[in-house]
Amino acid sequence: MSSLAVRELYRTISKTKGHLVQSREIATTCVCPYLFKMCYPFGVPPGEQDYLIANTVHDIMSLAMPTTILHNWQQDPTNFENLARSIDRDSSAIVEKAIQDAKDVANREGKTIPTYFEYDVQDRFHGLLIGISKKLMKKYSRPKRAITEITITNVKKFQEGRIDAFLEFDDDCYGLIDWKTNDIDKFKGSGIDKWQLIANFLLANYRYTGNEDNWSKCLFGSVVFYENAYFPRLPLKQEKIDKVKYDRKFAHDVLCGGSPYTQKPAFCPVCDREGESSSDCHFYREDSRMAGQGTLPPNYASIRRHLIKRRYLVLDERSETHKHKFVISNMIERLGESIALQELEKSDVVYSGFRLGSTHENLITLVREVSDNPITFLEPSKVVRIIGKEDSRPLLGCINEKGFVKDATESKLVVSLDKKIYADRAKEQLLNFPIVIIRDENNLTRRTLEPMHRFHRLAADLMLPRRFFDNN
Repeated sequence: MSSLAVRELYRTISKTKGHLVQSREIATTCVCPYLFKMCYPFGVPPGEQDYLIANTVHDIMSLAMPTTILHNWQQDPTNFENLARSIDRDSSAIVEKAIQDAKDVANREGKTIPTYFEYDVQDRFHGLLIGISKKLMKKYSRPKRAITEITITNVKKFQEGRIDAFLEFDDDCYGLIDWKTNDIDKFKGSGIDKWQLIANFLLANYRYTGNEDNWSKCLFGSVVFYENAYFPRLPLKQEKIDKVKYDRKFAHDVLCGGSPYTQKPAFCPVCDREGESSSDCHFYREDSRMAGQGTLPPNYASIRRHLIKRRYLVLDERSETHKHKFVISNMIERLGESIALQELEKSDVVYSGFRLGSTHENLITLVREVSDNPITFLEPSKVVRIIGKEDSRPLLGCINEKGFVKDATESKLVVSLDKKIYADRAKEQLLNFPIVIIRDENNLTRRTLEPMHRFHRLAADLMLPRRFFDNN
């Protein structure tokens, strides 16, 4: 296949709307389809909460799980509290680095650091260790391997998701973990959390078997939260799996500019509890109903039509951020992975032959023998995905990290990651694998849509009498 054919494939995928639906978006749709539409296409922000503490704990867990937690794993420990304290002590350097990373980022971005930030981070991390040692270790022997923060893309099913952690056991079996770091309340059986776990099961099956419907390698899935853990009973009921797939298709249709039928469920935990986004949801449902009836004032209706058109143009741009993955997946489907990667490398879509050289601060250095195929597209600031190629795993289901090119020569590539702890994680997980570099893009869709939402609400406030939206 020539480079001309690869370029033609890029054009074809652009026309066919190369969107991917994230697992979290599928879960949101499962709870209420209107909740998904609040973000796409309307651009309503998810909330104003400060996630600094939660994200820091998440970073700690992503490095502690394959290191200090795995090293201290004891099946059915006699005293899980003592074990959690022991892991705490062994993880002190990880916790310290993550906290400093978070403070540095917050200071650069001008964010306020919560008063009890360090205490809250340490407390929530300890709470998760209690949940793991009390529940997971009680049920399961020490895994052969733990890997974290893997972005898995199943292009054929238009789904992508970032998995918190996999535990790998004998016979290539796996356990899937999703940890909740946002608060210390007991797990309330949140619908979104449960649906996200099911959506991620499909990606996990794809990683381990190549087929999202093959459950032969799945041992368990768990939501780990403060001092406890939730395990859904397996096998899952087929109607739950079917619902995830149906809502995945709904979300994909919306992203592609379609208008699938939307019906508010009998109970929505956001609107029916007057949650943070409920007034916006009421507004847009009434706004759409009246537009369909033709009862909006002409001047406002014109502004509304323009904003809706602009929003879907932004969604078209969103599809462009995934086109590299679609091209790579389609080529592998046609030619097989080995030949496809060779052809893609000739067209400067991927680069192979790298291995992890060293890490320093938030930088990782990748090295390779001087190749006949010179590096051309990897100029500084380009976004790349670093993939550790695992045997018998789909390329877009292997361990990976995302970063920005800092420097590139024929034999060396320096990539900048967002935080120092991410470089430590990359060193832990990518060290012994051949590395493939693929192009990637930043998805700024929600950030672009949000100002349109604010202008839409402002136009309604200024141009519509209050009787139009009395419920708001």
